[in-house]
Amino acid sequence: MKTNFKLSSKMHLFIIISSVIIALGLCVGIICQCVANGFFNYSDDYSNYRSITVSYEDTDFSGKDEEPVDAIKEVCKKAFDEVGVSYYTVSHGDTQTGGTVVYKFVYSSDQGKLEQAVQVINEKINAIVEGSAANYNGAVANASVSLLGGGKTIAMASIALSACLVFHFIYFVIRFRLTMALGAVLADVHNLALFLMLMALCRIPVGSSIAVYAVLTVVITVIGTCFLFDRVRKNSKDEELKKLTALELVDKSADESFVINTVMPACLATVSVILFVLTSISSLSPLAIVSPVLASLISFICCAYGTAIFTPSVYSRFKLIADERKKKSRTKTVSKTEK
Repeated sequence: MKTNFKLSSKMHLFIIISSVIIALGLCVGIICQCVANGFFNYSDDYSNYRSITVSYEDTDFSGKDEEPVDAIKEVCKKAFDEVGVSYYTVSHGDTQTGGTVVYKFVYSSDQGKLEQAVQVINEKINAIVEGSAANYNGAVANASVSLLGGGKTIAMASIALSACLVFHFIYFVIRFRLTMALGAVLADVHNLALFLMLMALCRIPVGSSIAVYAVLTVVITVIGTCFLFDRVRKNSKDEELKKLTALELVDKSADESFVINTVMPACLATVSVILFVLTSISSLSPLAIVSPVLASLISFICCAYGTAIFTPSVYSRFKLIADERKKKSRTKTVSKTEK
């Protein structure tokens, strides 16, 4: 498939498009940082919340051979109704001798009422459980304040991104040339910035998956630029193509690598969507599926646009400047030789 689209002639248009998107995302993010939930729409494991955790042993709380977790939930429901608080999600897990039930509340919930609810729950449990078993059954209130920049996931993602950028630059300097290395790093920074600003602009709920897709965005960009600049190098050595100008040569190379640099992100996006749907099929929260799926689509759209369209159009000017300097250098050398 050939596009025959002169990307080099549209460089200013693509720069404007990318600049507008990045500027809008930055403005929306800054505004939301001041008046809303933060620069990104934090949720999932990056959301602030209050919680009540109830630990229990395998004890008959109801006298009706009812499952302990069901009896605990019934006790908590009555306590929450008495105090006047409401939770937005509940989860439970098993331990070797019992289990835990965790109720989450919005962070703006009254901490005093939550502590009152804890007291009521403990009183009801103590009224049912006798003896030393009371020491192993009870509730406690907690507050969770998450800091995006302080998470281990973000720290590891930052290390991975830095390593990718450094490796990308050094590899391209060694295998190709300096102008191609600069163009490749520009593609990495552009695609990553575009992804992050679109996430801020679209207000998609952000969890730990944003770190994963930020790294994937750069990794896919690295792979895509390898295909693009490999074509540029091969075409530059072709005797029949040497008569083409720098802009024409880059356009031809971009045209030849266009399919792989658009199909590859599309295929990876499809695989990512399928994986998240399969792994989250039992989730009670739609955001557990929708959020990472939308993030994956934005990531791979940025990769396709940035690598197949934006980067060739900008790099064409890099090559044009480099070729003109090389031509002037050769002219000076010939002049000195003649003298």
